Amino acid sequence: MVENGAAEYRFVCEECGESLEVNEAMRETLIEKGCVICSATVTTAEFSTE
Repeated sequence: MVENGAAEYRFVCEECGESLEVNEAMRETLIEKGCVICSATVTTAEFSTE
């Protein structure tokens, strides 16, 4: 979980169902590198705003 209320997005992986609260930098990293659990490709569609 992101500290100090800095979460801007909710990420839910379509492949494994992993759900995370992330900030902009974490969002960009997930899009670039994939899901941290299953390594599936991540798209912007997998993020919703808090």
